Amino acid sequence: MSRNTLFRLLVFFLGIPLLAVSAFAGRTQGLPAFGFLVVAASALAAREAAFFFPASARDYPGHSVLVPIVGAAIPTIGYVSALLDGRPFMAGLGASAIVVPTLTIGAALIMAVQVLKRRDSEISQIVPVVSAHLFLLVYPGMFAWHAARLVSFRFNSELILIFFLSVYLNDSLAWFFGRIFGPHTTPKGAPPVVAVSPNKSLVGFVAGFLSSVAVIVIAGSLRPDIIPGPRGLHVLFGALVGASAIVGDLVESGFKRSASVKDSGQVIPGRGGLLDSIDSALFAAPFFFYSCVILYGV
Repeated sequence: MSRNTLFRLLVFFLGIPLLAVSAFAGRTQGLPAFGFLVVAASALAAREAAFFFPASARDYPGHSVLVPIVGAAIPTIGYVSALLDGRPFMAGLGASAIVVPTLTIGAALIMAVQVLKRRDSEISQIVPVVSAHLFLLVYPGMFAWHAARLVSFRFNSELILIFFLSVYLNDSLAWFFGRIFGPHTTPKGAPPVVAVSPNKSLVGFVAGFLSSVAVIVIAGSLRPDIIPGPRGLHVLFGALVGASAIVGDLVESGFKRSASVKDSGQVIPGRGGLLDSIDSALFAAPFFFYSCVILYGV
């Protein structure tokens, strides 16, 4: 067993229980551990995602502080607004009534600061810098907002655990089956299934996708009070989460290849950067959140 494989297995068997703890710790206090986890992950992921852009767009005095703030701003609003739901002064206001102004004001500030601070010789850098920071407001920021908003659901701890299992079993089983069976099921010389990630195999995609469906179906069978409705609805829910988790991994691979970046960082042994480990969860979070809202009226 290679060192990289050993590290990856240790991260999985230690990481999933720790994520489960964050989903239940401080349940009566609004799940502060989970809220901190989402906000901190988005902040750190923003630092890594900034490297998708040229140095001229991200390397400036104070960027090591400002970039994480940009990444954390929207999920912080998501988590805080979830805690404030139902308060008298929030009457008539939905979460979107808070996040849209935040996103708009944040974008306006980014644009204004860049326009006002640039000398004549630096004007050409305004669009690249603004583009990079607006990107970070959305990815990871806006995607992570949906993860933070899971706190607002009635069965928040259970749904967060289901979310983690449906995403990370998908990611892990896709890697495992792709590594074990991929080389034997892919004809020699065959083009990659997806160009942005040529090492991924169809058998890995299928295994990961089916694991997400299985998690939702089993959860619906064991806890129909949390995930009600017919089995077909559970399959649809699992399919949406499974497909979005796979696409999330591919999207980040596409960003890295476009920017000629091998790994987003070296924070997590065996997996690379933090963004390499949460890309599937980031992309799946909106699909999980809106599936809960639309399919089950959570």
